[in-house]
Amino acid sequence: IWSRRSRSAFIETLQLAVLGTTFGAIVALPLALYATDYGAPNRIVRSGLRLLNSVIRSLPDLLWALLFVSAVGIGALSGLLALFFFSIAVISKLTSDTLDAIYRDPIEAGVAVGATNTEMLRTAVLPQVMPSYVSFVLYGFEINLRASAVIGLVGAGGIGERIQFFQGRGEWEKLWGLVILFFLVVFVVERISTFFRRRLV
Repeated sequence: IWSRRSRSAFIETLQLAVLGTTFGAIVALPLALYATDYGAPNRIVRSGLRLLNSVIRSLPDLLWALLFVSAVGIGALSGLLALFFFSIAVISKLTSDTLDAIYRDPIEAGVAVGATNTEMLRTAVLPQVMPSYVSFVLYGFEINLRASAVIGLVGAGGIGERIQFFQGRGEWEKLWGLVILFFLVVFVVERISTFFRRRLV
C-alpha cells in the first residue's frame, strides 16, 4: 500500500491543498474587501467584483477540476488551479459574511480624519476581520485536503489518481488501505486545525 508512488501521491495531495489554499487565500481577502461599499466606493468596481465572486462561488471543486483537466491536461497543475479557485470561493464568501458584521465606527472615524481608503482598510477593517480570516483559511485547507482526493479521480493529481489506479486493477485491499490512511491523515489535520481555529475565534 505504502509504495513509493503512494507516498508521492500523498505528498502531492498535501502540496495541492497547501498551495491551493495559500494562493486562494491571498486573492480571496482583497476580493472580499473591495466588494464592500467602504472597500470600493466606486459602484461599478464593487458590482464587478461581486459578480466575479458570484461566478467563482457557483462552481464546485469537481467542476473546476474537470474544466482545468480539459484546459491544461491531466496532472497536478489542474488540481492546483481547481483548488485555487475553490479556495477563493470558500474563503471570500466566509470573509464577506464577517465584513458585513464589523463595527462601522472605526471606519467612520478613519474617513473623518482624512485617511485614504487603503489606510482606512488597514487600520479600521483588517484588525476586525483578521482572526476570523485566518480561521477561514485553516478551514479552507481542511476542505481542500478532502477535495484533493475527489478531484484526483478526474485526473487532477493527488491521491485520487492512485485510488483510481487500484480500482482499475481491482486491487481492493490496497485501495481500502489507501483510503483508510488518507482518512487518518485528514482526521489528524482536522483536529489540529480545529484546535487553532477555536483559539482564533
